[in-house]
Amino acid sequence: MSFETEIKDGIAVVSVTAGRLDANIAPDLKMAVAEIIDGGTSRIMLDLQSVQFMDSSGLGAVISSFKLTGQKGDFVICNMNEAVREIFTLTHMDRLFEIYPSTDEGLQKMCA
Repeated sequence: MSFETEIKDGIAVVSVTAGRLDANIAPDLKMAVAEIIDGGTSRIMLDLQSVQFMDSSGLGAVISSFKLTGQKGDFVICNMNEAVREIFTLTHMDRLFEIYPSTDEGLQKMCA
């Protein structure tokens, strides 16, 4: 699978292990997040450290995953490289998401 999930302090850290977040794995991301939420965890951190390329399908999957958490949950992103961050900036999605430079900083903010 293209994802690894670890629960830290009640937060599901979903790490994308694939180098590309595109149409090939976007549906799997939505499914993975839905399963986490169905399992009772609504606080999610998406770790994009391994992602070198993201297309519109990948961005759509991230947005859909965010919407799945709803009003009762949290959804943040961490570890973006410059190419991926540029996509979020160009589409103004950087205004929608809380984005942290590292997993540790994101966890620290979410647990505060």
